[in-house]
Amino acid sequence: MSWQSILIPGYESGGKPIVSVIAKKTYVFAHGRVKAAEEQVPIYHDEVPADPQNPLGGETLAEPDIVPFKPKTDVVVVGKAHAPRGYRTNCMTCKVFVGPVHKAIRVYGERKVEAKLIRGLSFTEAEPFKTRELGYRHAFGGVAKSKEGFAMPFPPNPLGKGFYLKGGIEDPEEIEVPCCEDPNSPIEPDALVLGKYADWPRAPKPVSFGWTKPSFYPRNSYAGIVPEMLPAQQGKDPKAGKDGRLDFRFYQGASEGMGEHSLEGNEHVKLIYMDPDHKVFEFALPSEKPAIAIGYGKDRTEVPVALHTVLIDKNNNKLSMVWRGCKESEGSEAPWDGGLPMSFVVE
Repeated sequence: MSWQSILIPGYESGGKPIVSVIAKKTYVFAHGRVKAAEEQVPIYHDEVPADPQNPLGGETLAEPDIVPFKPKTDVVVVGKAHAPRGYRTNCMTCKVFVGPVHKAIRVYGERKVEAKLIRGLSFTEAEPFKTRELGYRHAFGGVAKSKEGFAMPFPPNPLGKGFYLKGGIEDPEEIEVPCCEDPNSPIEPDALVLGKYADWPRAPKPVSFGWTKPSFYPRNSYAGIVPEMLPAQQGKDPKAGKDGRLDFRFYQGASEGMGEHSLEGNEHVKLIYMDPDHKVFEFALPSEKPAIAIGYGKDRTEVPVALHTVLIDKNNNKLSMVWRGCKESEGSEAPWDGGLPMSFVVE
């Protein structure tokens, strides 16, 4: 199967202008097996929302592929928690291993909040389940109501549940309890109602294997202007620091801990409690890489490639891998301005 590919201009993390070729291939997989898909997924120019009717308030299935430069590889897994075949459980820990990338999510059945006779809150026992949804909608977060009635979103995850403010809720039984938690940041009943909004950094961490959104904190704090496009004085004044400059981690859409390594393909994948028939579901990422040559006319030079994105869709057993090959742009002109048009080949 041929690679889906496109040429785009942009900048690398040091601010130098580049031209990048994005090459994408989609595979189908089963336990222990991977092969190229007969129907290739196109290069995405826009976000693919899980709910097209509510793109801002729902999960993201895929981010745009047309990113000229990512510092590391985004590893994203879309799927569900599955109890061992034929059983039900009230709690389990799903895990993802992709080469050096390791992450865990503790998943509970439905729980409610009860007010203690003396003071404080407690959880009811989790109900048994066979399968549970994963994602930011089921992790800690959401939009709290202040005592004045204002909507106050939880910056790291406005999509979730469990975020409340004192005075903004009357009956503890109204509290929605998240079913997904970070094992390193467990959710305690009394942590669901904060004394004041400024306490949100001390709240439990949201957790997911999926995509964040550009509006989530801290990702939104990385947004800015590419250094080469800053005003001249700001770009040269050492006192200006990094204020206003783009931190290229903004383009890393993977969840915390899943975009901190540079993968090369052929990494071993292990998914724990994410398949209805296999407690441990395993396969290896394909080792094939695109050969990318970029230049003017027929005078093209092969460039090194880097793996941008590994998207594992466990719900449909599909795997997409997005690679980048780039070269420094000559001058500030666009790659199609003047002289021979810039061209590329992907094999």
